[in-house]
Amino acid sequence: MNLFFRFLRIFLPAFFTKKRTGLMDVHTVRSSVWIGDQDPLGHMTNSRYSSFTDLGTMNYMGRTGALMTYRKRGWSPIIQHESITFYRMMKFPQKFELTTQLVGWADCYICFRHQFHSKGKLIAESRMVARLVGRGRKKVDTQMALEAMGLNLESPQLSQRYLDAIADLQAKDAARNAERST
Repeated sequence: MNLFFRFLRIFLPAFFTKKRTGLMDVHTVRSSVWIGDQDPLGHMTNSRYSSFTDLGTMNYMGRTGALMTYRKRGWSPIIQHESITFYRMMKFPQKFELTTQLVGWADCYICFRHQFHSKGKLIAESRMVARLVGRGRKKVDTQMALEAMGLNLESPQLSQRYLDAIADLQAKDAARNAERST
């Protein structure tokens, strides 16, 4: 992980906090662009945004208690799709906030939105689709995940962008399964 020290600064307090947050709450991570985050053109490299969304997801999972609950059952979160739209660039030593929010779920897919803000402006937005995988690659659907958390919630309506990403993942999964059976 190329953000190891920031991971420790963000994840350890999130994981060990006594006060848990709600699954649908917006979770915020504050950071700044370090000199090592920049590419030769002098702005934060595109790959760093994905690294920060990983931190945002881990912060979310730690603060909600989901990570501990899922790990006890042998479930691991796996990112299957991420699409990032860049609106502006960031440079060293610019400060920014990353907000992470669960926007909904379908079948075994969990959908997050990550937004990068600096000086009141939207810098970039990520749409992420993840799922949980159990021991032996066992499929964990979202109903199982919610029940493990002691919750009974209905998913908010997902936007077409998320539904398209899920349909693409399902089509690739079906093709892979068909290939294995032949």
